[in-house]
Amino acid sequence: MTVFSSRLEAASPDAAGLASSPRYVQVARTLESAIERGEYQPGNALPAERELAVRLGVSRVTVRQAIAQLAVRGLVVRRHGSGTFVAPSGPPVRIQHPLSRLTSFTEDMHSRGLSAGGRVLSFTAAHPSVHDAMKLNLSPGQLVYRVRRLRTAGGEALAVEESLLNAGRLGPLSAADVQDVSLYALLQARGAGPVRALRQLRAVNADDELAGLLGVSVGAALLATERLAWDAAGQPVELARAHYRGDRYDFVMELRD
Repeated sequence: MTVFSSRLEAASPDAAGLASSPRYVQVARTLESAIERGEYQPGNALPAERELAVRLGVSRVTVRQAIAQLAVRGLVVRRHGSGTFVAPSGPPVRIQHPLSRLTSFTEDMHSRGLSAGGRVLSFTAAHPSVHDAMKLNLSPGQLVYRVRRLRTAGGEALAVEESLLNAGRLGPLSAADVQDVSLYALLQARGAGPVRALRQLRAVNADDELAGLLGVSVGAALLATERLAWDAAGQPVELARAHYRGDRYDFVMELRD
């Protein structure tokens, strides 16, 4: 019997009083105990979901839910394309984003010594909705590039962003052009660099899709933003909507008399 399967048996139901707990809670506690015992040190990778499911005799969905619970508590870090790792000791670092400056996600991460990533989730050229066309000062018949990306820092998922860009203004663009790059730098290079923006924030809860992408539990707190940016000529150049992890992001504003 493996360490994990024996510990899971020991943790259920009478010994740990978890008889009424969901299975994923029991699995989360088993993994947490293994981390506490030092079987996995900070920075170590956990076994893959498939392997854990076999060892523990549960489904991969149950393992995924358990890992999401540990991620919300800051015990593990999910790095897309790499796996799940035990978080560094100490509380997770929170990203402070000043609302008084117009900076891109990439610039924010680089200023903190972190490597920024932008995995493309979808890329299309399509007609905007009437509502979005009005915001971008376009006719409904004009095309926009709709770019949806998972934004990461140091391999950890922090945000899901969707940007609408004026296709006629930018010229030919492909998904490869927006992979792991700053959209603001791309806009600048094509003569449409933003100089001013209006941003709105609100609190929302993660749905199934966002929870899976960001490595958090369904219902976890997220910060939803909408940003409209203009160039030096006063023309809208980007309409962006994003969801940031509430456990990792703070938006900061300086107020003066």
